[in-house]
Amino acid sequence: MAYNPLLTPGDLTWDEVDPRRHPFDPDGAAEAVRALAPARRTPLRPTGHAANSDIIRWSHGAGRDWADEMTLAMVERWGRWTVGWRWAHDEGDYDGGPVGAWCCPRDSISATDPEETLDRIAEALCEWRYWLEDTADRFDQYPLDRMPAEDRQDAWERATVRLVTQVVDRTGGGSGWYGHCRQVLIWFLTRWGVVEETARARVDKAIDGRFLSWTAPKLTLVDDVAERLATSLEADS
Repeated sequence: MAYNPLLTPGDLTWDEVDPRRHPFDPDGAAEAVRALAPARRTPLRPTGHAANSDIIRWSHGAGRDWADEMTLAMVERWGRWTVGWRWAHDEGDYDGGPVGAWCCPRDSISATDPEETLDRIAEALCEWRYWLEDTADRFDQYPLDRMPAEDRQDAWERATVRLVTQVVDRTGGGSGWYGHCRQVLIWFLTRWGVVEETARARVDKAIDGRFLSWTAPKLTLVDDVAERLATSLEADS
């Protein structure tokens, strides 16, 4: 299967992932995953050491193709928000995500039991969904559209510090964690009415390339990013 940019979770917008817009029943997730067409042909990973070159080729070929088919089936069943089920910590299918239940075909597709693989997929999907719901709840704690103007900048700053800290904790601050951090900050701004193009520009300017892989940012850096972002947004208002 050819590379499909629509499957990339880093491109998801808040409208696409907002749990209030996209119903989902986690209690029925395992059964629903098994009802998807690709689940009926769940592959087994070739036996041998995970570092074996043949297994790596299989993972990047047939294994990834099947995982992409599962993702497309999920998108058809629940919506595009589901592509995040494979956004693993560190260097998995997609770099620097919040999901721990899935890594990549090489490490997450069972060599012995297809049911184990499907259980892992359902767990990863629910983990991603819980993260989105938790993120939405955090956004709602800062109802910026209802705040007096004199309170808004302080709220921008406090929210930014809290969101960055939460993403670092969830991703482990590993490889590429800052990509999802940037995305969450953009989601927050668009949730409260900032035009997406403006949100992207302001977040990028505030971070200014200072977040690094395998490094949790110091509090002084997080505070500076928060102050820069809040100040720029107030200047636009």
